[in-house]
Amino acid sequence: MKQLSLFVLLFSSSLFAQDFNFGKVSDSEVKQQLHPLDSSAIAAVLYKKGSTKMIYEEKWYYVHEIESRVKIYKKEGFDYATVKIPMYDGGGGNKEKISNIKAFTYNLENGKINREKLKSDGQFEEEITENWRYYKFTLPNVKEGSVIEFTYRVTSPFINSLPEFTFQEKIPVANVEYTIEIPEYLNYRAYSKGFFPLKQTKTSRREKLLISYRADTDPQVGGLGNINSLRTERGQIEFNLETTVYSVTQLPKLVEEEYVNNMDNYLNSIKHELEWTKMPGSSLETYTHSWDDVAKSIYKHSRFGNEIDTREYFEQDLDPLLKTAQNSFEKIKIVFDFVKQKVKWNEKYGVLVKDGVKKAYSQRTGNVAEINLMLTGMLRYAGLNANPILVSTRANGIAYFPTREGFNYVIAAVELNNELILLDATNEFTEPNILTEKTLNWVGRLIRSDFSSVEVDLMPKILSKRVFDLNIKMDLQGTINGRCRNSYTNHEALNYRNNFAGKSDKAYEEIIENNYSLMEISDIDITNRKETDKPYIENFNFNKTSSFDALGDRIYFQPLFFMATTKNPFKAEEREFPIDFSFPRSKIVRLQIEIPEGYKIESAPESATYKLPDDLGEFTYLISTTENTINLRVISEIKASILPAGYYSALKEYYKLVVEKETEKIVLVKS
Repeated sequence: MKQLSLFVLLFSSSLFAQDFNFGKVSDSEVKQQLHPLDSSAIAAVLYKKGSTKMIYEEKWYYVHEIESRVKIYKKEGFDYATVKIPMYDGGGGNKEKISNIKAFTYNLENGKINREKLKSDGQFEEEITENWRYYKFTLPNVKEGSVIEFTYRVTSPFINSLPEFTFQEKIPVANVEYTIEIPEYLNYRAYSKGFFPLKQTKTSRREKLLISYRADTDPQVGGLGNINSLRTERGQIEFNLETTVYSVTQLPKLVEEEYVNNMDNYLNSIKHELEWTKMPGSSLETYTHSWDDVAKSIYKHSRFGNEIDTREYFEQDLDPLLKTAQNSFEKIKIVFDFVKQKVKWNEKYGVLVKDGVKKAYSQRTGNVAEINLMLTGMLRYAGLNANPILVSTRANGIAYFPTREGFNYVIAAVELNNELILLDATNEFTEPNILTEKTLNWVGRLIRSDFSSVEVDLMPKILSKRVFDLNIKMDLQGTINGRCRNSYTNHEALNYRNNFAGKSDKAYEEIIENNYSLMEISDIDITNRKETDKPYIENFNFNKTSSFDALGDRIYFQPLFFMATTKNPFKAEEREFPIDFSFPRSKIVRLQIEIPEGYKIESAPESATYKLPDDLGEFTYLISTTENTINLRVISEIKASILPAGYYSALKEYYKLVVEKETEKIVLVKS
């Protein structure tokens, strides 16, 4: 076995430690059928090279180049044949440009390697937000066993934030290297994340830079000069160029796990943010390096702070409503409900308005910023201490360091009685402090009109409940039927309302039937579909066959039936990531079961209670029986939105016990 392991190691080392040259795909790469270190891999990065360099053409630009080769093992890996490149457009023709795209697919056909070039119809663009888009291309004729390679270049004038370079992927990565070259006139702060150390090599060399400037040969009194005497001068200067090379080999794939905020947050990567510039003959100019700097730069933007203070467009409509308010919380509700009813979200993200709050109000539709900055302005008009909060959605990642570009969403907040009330009017079913799950991304940044800022915890603290009440009757044919009443509060209610908004009763029934293992339901009745300050309640009759086993004179069944937790969501031996439940949650199941006539209870599970450390969760199983009835009450609570990874082993054991208890069976015997 040791010899075999050594062979695999040597084989993989010889395959992955070679010098890679674009266009030089080897026979062994194309013929390989399985990854030598991970037979389950759907694809693998054979190598990836990245570089970011600065160029000066009257101002600084960065040039970001990527070159990569990927082996496709299985159909599930075909997605890696589509490359998505985020591109920023600052408006007014000031945008990032892509060039030098080369891409090929290599397949083994009739014993020979066939190479196919990327076609023009495989390239397209996709809008993400007003300022962001994806440039995408899809490699042709990708099959199981294909090798693909591609290279591209992005040139950008937006040097404040350099592109994030990712070393790790959700597939194995054999070789990866990233080179960044920074002239002495620019200073960047590096931010890294991930769990694998990177090899880092730094060098410095002298380079020359050709610069041009406007010179005045005939200055006048007062130093204004004669505009007719201005001419362009050119000169060459020497400077230090600092080069840093980051590299790592044999990175395992990042395995998807349950209850993770966004797996991309944990990929090994590095990103650089500009701290200062100092050109020859110029003074030091600082850029974003603190959260207050971020707050000030965003608030002072013409499409942010000014929009909050604009108010003449709504006063006439809002004044009569505010006169009915008896206290501050009623004012919050009045304004919040008014904005939700008045303006609908157009599904566009961003922290800056596009057409402005006035136009959004008149046209009754707007982007995230237009709706929630409008909300902030109206709350201030009502005499409340309201401010915007910058948010990065879950899909957008977490803003780990001070940055303008890290946020793509904005909500409103009111400071009242030493508490912060969070509000998002883009969704008709939200309530104060009940935000959609996409915005529950750890922390946001509250910014005030004096340009100060403070970090805000976005994660909910109150329990969201699901309560299931079932009356069940068993017959001798293995069928159960009865009536079910389900109640949902807070975030559970919000999710249910969003999931079923606009659904017909027939579609609603089909979804519930599929959720509960294809049972049949009827006579469905929904209460409080849109009354968001009340629990969402559903009632229906159900009928489910083959629900228990009869052997001889005995019947065996698990009393929770289709409500039982049958699988432990936590399977990995260890875990590096926090466990993110989004919000504290409680599930309560209350059942009354009528057993078949002619049977009695021979054995039943015992009542039990399990607890997580530090009172973070609790499970209670309470059972009682009479001559022909079983009463069961099961309560499961997770009392925190996020649990640190250190609790993983306890949580895994906790769910193991829950599954064992909820799948224990009752035995009935003929009386």
